[in-house]
Amino acid sequence: MYNLGNQTMAYKALYRTYRPQSFSEVAGQSAIVKTLQNALQTNKLSHAYLFSGPRGTGKTTMAKLFAKALNCEKGFGEQCNVCENCQLISQNAHPDVIEIDAASNNGVEEVRDLIDKVKYSPIKGRYKVYIIDEVHMMTSSAFNALLKTLEEPPSHVLFVLATTEPHKIIPTILSRCQRYDFGKVGQADITERIRLILEKESITMEPAALQLLVQLADGGMRDALSLLDQAIAYAGQTIQEKDILELFGMISLDEKLRVLEAFGQSDGAQFIQAIDQFIQQGMDEKRLLNDLIDVLKDILIAYKTKNFDLLRVLTEADVNRLLLSLSIEQTNTLLDMIFFLLADYKVNGNWLNMFEIRGLSFMEKKQDMVPVKQPTPIPAKPLVSSPLPKVIQPSASSLSEEGDSLYIDDLNIIKIMLDGNKEEKQSLLKEWDQLDTLMLDESIGPIATLLKDGKPYVLSEYVLILEYDNALQAAKLNRVQNQSALQDVLANLYPEPVLIYAVNRQESLKLNKLFLDLRQLGKLPAKTQTPPTVRNWKFNV
Repeated sequence: MYNLGNQTMAYKALYRTYRPQSFSEVAGQSAIVKTLQNALQTNKLSHAYLFSGPRGTGKTTMAKLFAKALNCEKGFGEQCNVCENCQLISQNAHPDVIEIDAASNNGVEEVRDLIDKVKYSPIKGRYKVYIIDEVHMMTSSAFNALLKTLEEPPSHVLFVLATTEPHKIIPTILSRCQRYDFGKVGQADITERIRLILEKESITMEPAALQLLVQLADGGMRDALSLLDQAIAYAGQTIQEKDILELFGMISLDEKLRVLEAFGQSDGAQFIQAIDQFIQQGMDEKRLLNDLIDVLKDILIAYKTKNFDLLRVLTEADVNRLLLSLSIEQTNTLLDMIFFLLADYKVNGNWLNMFEIRGLSFMEKKQDMVPVKQPTPIPAKPLVSSPLPKVIQPSASSLSEEGDSLYIDDLNIIKIMLDGNKEEKQSLLKEWDQLDTLMLDESIGPIATLLKDGKPYVLSEYVLILEYDNALQAAKLNRVQNQSALQDVLANLYPEPVLIYAVNRQESLKLNKLFLDLRQLGKLPAKTQTPPTVRNWKFNV
């Protein structure tokens, strides 16, 4: 609250204070602005428009600006912001511009009430403009009630529907609207808009702090101004980079570079300490992964193009610094590692351990670390009672991404499912975490990692089928050339030799449905003790 003499005025959020009042003030969306302006100039208007796109990209604001241009007293297509119509629309008080929140008014009764009022002529302006926000929240019956009016409204009525989820709108509604897709606002447009606001508000902000704020906004102009509001409340009239880092739980670029340098130099201790420090600072795990992707992407861009103007987060000096420690091969390895982690983000609750373990397992040199309790790594425990004297090493330590692939058709997989041994599968699942230890072994780490990314789906006498969220990993595992190495590593967990085959999540869902359908129809094949047919593979029986 601000005290002005004897008056008290509530603080008004920046995104409301600086909401664009004319088409010229809109950040981004230039193609949409131009199209609407041309339609107004030529008087070629549609009776219904659909504005779709991410939150905070200007859909509702554009709808109100369009309403101004239709009703401005200065002239059709103008936005003088001086006349009574323009001012009332800016104040959300114009009787002919009706904004409806479909999230709370989504029923058929509300729509029927709207239809009853549509027939009345405008009170003050040329057009009655109905702005229906979050229109995808309307019920099917409400949509159906709106159809006829939306298709043939009175000549003085115009509808603007706004949504973040256009796929939820029924096709009959979509076909009656001119659709405009709002994209994320570009970083340059957001930066320029914030600089203008900072100047008007007499606020000083470090360039590095502004860059971080724009990155956090992720293409949302409203989000950018809300974040700026928070930063002002936290730091006052002078905002520094450290303020943004502390307020939003972020880490500096220099700290990110030190993590990558530790990986490149195979400094395991520094690698682990840096990541643990980020978590203690409250850094969001998923944001850290995405930030590292941005840095690694810039390294590849600089290496491939030699054009430093294309970089988003790094400078030429930063790239040269990193390339002293980090090779391009290591850069690609880190990217693959992070992509796999992000793919498993929803199902893997402890991504940090996996990131640290994978980082250590991929380092080129062995790190001389003094262990706290164990003098040597704990060997993997097989299912048999007698422990193995040492970890079984594969006949080949590298994985191929080329060559022939294994293939099992649906019918043969159904046969494997029928022959599956649930008890053996459960026993194997109990041992599956032993792969975490094997991932630390320099020679078999990549193979153990590929196995660990999968989940045992079916285990029969001849075949172990693993399920993967990532189709690329499944394809890699199914290369014939990789089978021998995979079986050697699996021998640390399961003593019986089996073919290892992979399906992705989409395939496993399809197979589950096929199995249930066949069982319901009584058409499941008979159980058999013979091995299944596998293309490019022959069982030794």
